[in-house]
Amino acid sequence: MFRRSVALFYFLLGHMGAVLAAPCDEGLFLDESLPTIRMSEVLANPLRFAASDGEFYYLADLTVPEQGLLLIDDFFEEREVRIKALKAQKDRWGRRPAILLDPELGDLSVRLVKAGMAIVRPQLRAFNCLKFLINLESVAREKNVGLWVIKNVINDYKSISYEQIGHYGIVEAKLISVGQTRSKTYLNFGGRWTEDLTGIIQRGTLADFSEFGHDLSVMKGKRVRLRGVMQLNQGPLIELKHPAQLELLD
Repeated sequence: MFRRSVALFYFLLGHMGAVLAAPCDEGLFLDESLPTIRMSEVLANPLRFAASDGEFYYLADLTVPEQGLLLIDDFFEEREVRIKALKAQKDRWGRRPAILLDPELGDLSVRLVKAGMAIVRPQLRAFNCLKFLINLESVAREKNVGLWVIKNVINDYKSISYEQIGHYGIVEAKLISVGQTRSKTYLNFGGRWTEDLTGIIQRGTLADFSEFGHDLSVMKGKRVRLRGVMQLNQGPLIELKHPAQLELLD
């Protein structure tokens, strides 16, 4: 039921490529030697798709919920794009993380997020690019664009259901306290860790949070936004492996 509304949106996007130059475009060149693929094949399975070179890739730094796939417009789906791998090495499933480059639209990560078709899943891209994408995502959510019409931020972490465990999601909550051990930092969102949400940061990645601009010492008592895979270990938790998984809202 969303197809007509997004058709016009993508038509406009096709005429805005130069205007949307962004931090994520830095260093990206449309190399004609890059392998190609049709967007329909990517969107059939964003987690594993084969390009013209026979290699397997997955969509880096984004996750596309099922609701986002409902929004695909024929104009966008039928485009042939170039694949740029962000890492040379493959993972255990023989895939490499990649971004999609379109000769007219540029980096499609920007377009997917702006259209409300994808959620940012920080992983590999530069800090300034991820900050830009998260800001675009926030704007799309505020305007109820795309999947944000039907998939909103979980405003109360206590509403997390068992069905959401193992899935990537976004949570907003008030940070009650910050705890520290020799190996981990704990962001506590309640007084009982067996029942209340906990954010976990491994010691080895803590310096990245400071470099990103986060000061955990001043976040106590303020609302923050977390994104990540919902896990259950006696109590619900999200492991923050990348500083862009955490946003200060207040």
